[in-house]
Formats: sequence, C-alpha cells, structure tokens
Amino acid sequence: MDKALPTSKSQRGKVVGRTLLKIGATKSKAMLKRTFSTKEAKEEIQGEMHEEVAKTIFEALGELKGLSVKIAQQVALGMPFLPQTYLDQMQKSFHQVPPINRALIRKIIKSELGAYPEKCFSTFENISFGSASLGQVHLATLKDEKLAVKIQYPGIKKSIDSDMTLLNFGLKRMAKGNDVSHLIKEVKLRIHEEVDYENEANNCAFFHDNLQLDAVVIPKVYHEYSTKHVLSSSYLEGKSFEQFLISTPSQKELNHYAQLIFDSYFHSLYGLKTVHADPNPGNFIFMDDGKIGMIDFGCVKKIEDDFLIDYNRLHFSLMRGVSDEALVEQYHDLGMIDKATSEEMLTFYQETIKPFDRLFIEVLEKDFYDFKENIDFSKRGFELILKVQKKQFHAVHKVNQEFIFLDRTLLGYYAMFEKMGAKIDTRNAVKIMKDFEVNVAKHIVESYHDK
Repeated sequence: MDKALPTSKSQRGKVVGRTLLKIGATKSKAMLKRTFSTKEAKEEIQGEMHEEVAKTIFEALGELKGLSVKIAQQVALGMPFLPQTYLDQMQKSFHQVPPINRALIRKIIKSELGAYPEKCFSTFENISFGSASLGQVHLATLKDEKLAVKIQYPGIKKSIDSDMTLLNFGLKRMAKGNDVSHLIKEVKLRIHEEVDYENEANNCAFFHDNLQLDAVVIPKVYHEYSTKHVLSSSYLEGKSFEQFLISTPSQKELNHYAQLIFDSYFHSLYGLKTVHADPNPGNFIFMDDGKIGMIDFGCVKKIEDDFLIDYNRLHFSLMRGVSDEALVEQYHDLGMIDKATSEEMLTFYQETIKPFDRLFIEVLEKDFYDFKENIDFSKRGFELILKVQKKQFHAVHKVNQEFIFLDRTLLGYYAMFEKMGAKIDTRNAVKIMKDFEVNVAKHIVESYHDK
C-alpha cells in the first residue's frame, strides 16, 4: 500500500527535516571514519558518503513528489558538473518516482472517466511504464492504436501550494525585503497550469496542429478520454534520452536530434509565440526513423508581441556589440534595471547583468556551435551566477518574469546538448530572428503610412 502523499506544510516539513537529520548523520559518520584513514581510504569513504546522501535525497523526493521532484529535475538539467552519484540519483526522478497502487489507479479512472479501465479502453496496463513529476503514465489501447494515459497523483495540487509557500519565503529572504511577487506569480501560474490536464490537452493539441516540422512528432490527444486529472494521447514509440545515449549513437545522429530540438524552440518562439517550456530530457522521444517526439505540454509559455520584439532587439544588440549605455536603456525598458542616475544604472548593468550577456549570445554568434568543444558551458554559467550573487544577491526582484521560462528552456536544452556532445547549426535560428526583425520594421513603417 502506498503512503499518502504529504500535502500540508507541516507534513512536508517533517519529510525535509527527517532527511536533513539523516544526511547530517551520514556526513558526521564519514568525517569520523576519514579522520583515521589513509588518503586512498578517505576517497573511498567520500564516494560512499556521496552515494548515501544522494540516495537519501532521492528517497525524500519520491515521498514528496510534486514540485520537489520538478526542482530536482532542474538541478540535474542545470548543474551537470555535480558529482555523478548525485546526477544518477536525480536522473531517476524523471522516470522512477515510486508509483501509486493499482486499486487507486482504478478508482481515479472510474471517478474521472465514469467507468473502470477495462470498460474505457480495449486494454489497460495496470503497471505504469513511466512517471512524470505530477503523475504516472500507463499504456492502453483503443482497438489497434496504442495510447499513453497519464494519471495525476491525488492531492498534488495541495502539495504544490505548500511548496510554493516555502519557495516564496526563501525568495523573499534572498531579495532582502524587495518585491518578488511577480516571480512567484509566474512560477505558480505555470505550475498550476501543469496540474490541469485539460489545459495540457489543449496545449498539446495546439502544438500538434500548428508546429509544422516534418521531423518533430506531437501526440494526438483523445479529448473524450481526458479530464483535469487524466490525459490520454497517442503513444510514441522510441527511446528515452538515457536509452538513446547508451545506445552508442553516431556523431551524425547526436547532431541530428540536437538540431531538431534547437530548431523547434525557435520555430515555436517566433512562429507560434508559444514555447514548450519544460526542458526535461524525459519530454523527448528519440524515434528510430530520425524523428523526435515531444511530450508533456503541461508547462507552456505564451509570449506577448511587445515582449518578443524587445527580447529579439536585445539579442541582436548584444550580437552587434552596441554600447553598454544603449543596453542599459533596453534592460530598463524590460524592467530589469530600476530608474536611477545614469552612472548607477550603468554600474548595476555591468556588475549584475552584463556577465550573463555572453552566455546567451555565445551559441548564436557563429554559424555552428560545438558543445563537445564547449563542454563547460553550463559550469561557466553556474560560476557566473555564484559570482554575481555575491555582489548583487538582493537583485532577484529585478528579474523580468517573462525571461524565467524562456531562459530556463534554452539553457536546459544546452545542458542536454553538452551531454550529447552535439554540434548544432545556428544559421536557421538566426534567420528566423532576422525575419522577425524585418517584419516588425515593415509593420512599423506600414502603420506610420496608414496614419
């Protein structure tokens, strides 16, 4: 029988507290053993400690589920330079969250679809073949077609609310009393959208109908077998990210699949003004026919025209090497630099924002970018974050909420490309950006003449 999902702050706090005590005990025990050990033995003890701590963290994440697992996923995505033991355990959160039991699954299906699984589908596998941070996925059939049926963990919405309260508390402390409500609101909105499977079904259907890329496959949604807590879609055959990597793909294959992911981002952003904003590697299916499947459309970010215009202009300004003073004005327009004296605004830009500029344009500056030759890309980014945080730890309130999911998505993809050792062609992406720039200028001219 599964343990009930802890949903209140106090229940989840107990899990965290118990975990921290266990980690502390593990570290203390290791320190004591290392005191009287040889150099070689110390290294072995250190490795055993890392493995035990990583296992403890994963067990707690499995118990908490919900937002905590999503945080773990982002750690694995954004910090590939952590000890491999931690990455191995964190990676399990993509597919191996402890499942909910068969009886509860049947109860949820009956409640949501009006009948037990065997009545709704031609066949239904009671054992899940995969898990998401917010639910688990079962294989079913309708006549001869395979379906992936995602079922949400009971009580997940309450767990998210409590975890967001804790996140709010932590960010406020970091911001030293400055207003971070816009950031909390943005994250909370996206997370609550993810627990609404009807919203995800609509997102998936939107991409299925509008992302017209021959080698990118989006599942078909079966709306009549979907509700707020159950989502049924066509099943995509292929390898997971981990299975793909261990299948010893050729460099050509690595480059090909990375290119599909990279191009899909820019087509989505500029063509649809909507981005699949969860760069979890588990959201991609590497298909044998050279196509890639995209799944899990719970976290989707829609982009307003005005922001996209400013966002595109900023990137070209950086790539064209405009002055720091001109960039200060653009960042002020985006709400990331408070109005102050010219000198104060310039100082803030140069100390807090400028270090990150290179990170976001480096990939786009040349026709090709080889992640095998830049295997430290994410590491450099993380070191920059730590360096800037020491100087401007209070500046989190100045982050434009529109950037959160765009930057997270792109950097998450780059972390994947690092692991793949892939080389990508950036020319098509830059062309899409330039075409957008030209169309904006044309629209401005036409609007002027209409007046």
